[in-house]
Amino acid sequence: MDELQKFQKYAGVSNMPSAEGRTNAVIYTRVSTKEQADNNASLSTQMKYCEHYAKRKDLTVVEYFGGTHESAKTDSRKEFQRMITYVNRRKDIAYIIVYSYDRFSRSGTSGASIKEDLKKKGIEVISATQEIDTTTPAGMMQQDVFFVFSKYDNDIRKDKCLTGMREKLRNGYIHGVTPFG
Repeated sequence: MDELQKFQKYAGVSNMPSAEGRTNAVIYTRVSTKEQADNNASLSTQMKYCEHYAKRKDLTVVEYFGGTHESAKTDSRKEFQRMITYVNRRKDIAYIIVYSYDRFSRSGTSGASIKEDLKKKGIEVISATQEIDTTTPAGMMQQDVFFVFSKYDNDIRKDKCLTGMREKLRNGYIHGVTPFG
């Protein structure tokens, strides 16, 4: 065992794969609702920023995923899972580019956990609009905060929506179709 290997073992440095030297990337875009997808402005904006980011960083985009409406409050989304399967099968993918971290996941620690699993395979999740250095402890923490904050934002929206619905029910407003009978 050479001196560097001894130091790495002592320091807890892993030999985990790194994206360094690899330039292949995939782009993942999504919106939450069909109305947003029909509008398409958000999807095209996300794509534009992700492609500009890839070009600026000299990354080669080899595949595109998403481009549809899937809520990110869970990570069982069809296009998301298709992308995860794709990058896990390929050994040459170094990056998943998203417009912002909430486009990747809004499930909090679950999204952070998926990001960590990918990182162990040498795949970095990077945001075109929230550039942080994920090679530092501060950058890794900040990325996790983005994932956790996205879940918090979902929970706050849900709470506001339910509060409003309860008030409407208390005032006699019936949600949906009026029942027969």
